[in-house]
Amino acid sequence: MPKIEANTVAEHRAMREANILAAAAQILNEGGPTALNPSAAARRAGMSRTAVYHYYPTSADLLMGALDYLMDKAVAKLEDAINEAGDSPMEQIEAYVRASLGAARSHYCTSSVDAVPIGEEHRERLHAWHERLLAPLCQIAAGCRAPNAELAARLVQGMIDGAVRAIAQGADEAETTETTLLLLRSALGHGHVGRSAHASSVDESEKVPAEKTVSRDTR
Repeated sequence: MPKIEANTVAEHRAMREANILAAAAQILNEGGPTALNPSAAARRAGMSRTAVYHYYPTSADLLMGALDYLMDKAVAKLEDAINEAGDSPMEQIEAYVRASLGAARSHYCTSSVDAVPIGEEHRERLHAWHERLLAPLCQIAAGCRAPNAELAARLVQGMIDGAVRAIAQGADEAETTETTLLLLRSALGHGHVGRSAHASSVDESEKVPAEKTVSRDTR
């Protein structure tokens, strides 16, 4: 019987699984999904393949476990960043962006897993993770007077995902972060006033031809 490294068997198993997940997350960050399998995780964690297979029977199961591990850490960091930011929605969005892009080189981007062949049940979990990331943005966007808070949050997240991919491909992190924030300040800093002003100008431009037509008919 293996040596118990904790006070109880349950704690021992939890510790071993945590070690496996930490090792799997490191491999995922370094080499992507194709580098991650039970054998690689076993070598990194310093345990047998049989032990890893006990917790994660397939590479797909191990991948999802590693992503769960990373996602929990990412969401916790984002929530902490938002809580430590100021009260204005724009300050909170800036904190969210900086936290997201600051982790771009050290945390695996879950959007990059879309091309990996995994089962449909895992796809549903991947979608649930994206929704978890989106939830804080939806709350912030509602405070920005966006007509559709969920749509605004998805557009912001799309910009962040693009910035994360750019950094992962070698773009300067500081420049990418400031450029992203500049675009977001322009888009969200004035709420939807710009849309209303545009609508008013369109209405006025449509009135002019109508008035001219009336005057011609009168003549």
